[in-house]
Amino acid sequence: RPCVTQEYVTKVLSGEALQQSATSAMSNRIGLQHCFEAAKAHDMTASLQQREQRVFFESQVMAQVVPSQSVATDAQREADLAAYPSGLHIYCIDDSEAARRLLDYNMRLWADTENVRVFGKDVTEVATFKDCVLEDGDIAFLDQHLEYGGDDNVLGTDIVEELLERGYKGLICIRSGNVAEEDLAKYDAAGAHCAFGKDVAMRKVIEDMKVAYTRYIIKTQSRPTTPLHQHNLSHEDFLPGSVNSLGQFM
Repeated sequence: RPCVTQEYVTKVLSGEALQQSATSAMSNRIGLQHCFEAAKAHDMTASLQQREQRVFFESQVMAQVVPSQSVATDAQREADLAAYPSGLHIYCIDDSEAARRLLDYNMRLWADTENVRVFGKDVTEVATFKDCVLEDGDIAFLDQHLEYGGDDNVLGTDIVEELLERGYKGLICIRSGNVAEEDLAKYDAAGAHCAFGKDVAMRKVIEDMKVAYTRYIIKTQSRPTTPLHQHNLSHEDFLPGSVNSLGQFM
């Protein structure tokens, strides 16, 4: 057998080395050519060396190890949750008594604050809600459909628009059973920062709300530019969930 020298390797790779017939038990060296070509295609260095009776094939590639997107997203989400301040003033409005009780209980439990007030028992509380939000509200949490009958029915998006017109700078969240693409576009156009489907567990809703507060109030002090119905952030990647089941941030 020939000794493996650099000259021999060069001849093999160039095809100059003698090739045996297809029925020969000896290597036809095509495999070596393929190995070196594959290494070249992947920007790898390759070498074939003989040391005494052993032949060594080595290949090397320069690589940079980066965290997966999910790992990076989870880390960012945890950082945003840690940056969320305690003691915020959170004002909620909903026409359902059961929903109001759940909002009050869960906001106090999961949102790190005792400064929670709920409104919506009747249409007169809509004006009170708006006044309180504008006075010292950090987060406004609104049901989209406040139904009190006839002309007294109120849309959460109408309240959102009025709050913004009157200079409100806090976080605005819409909660609704209607979360189709066209619904998200309406919430976005009204000025809401985020929206949540009513089938989402309250703990998850409040966790996403806290992340949204950090990102859109503490970090930017302004509303994001990506439309609500175009930016999906789920609990797997944050950044933010499908609003129809997990909550979504604009």
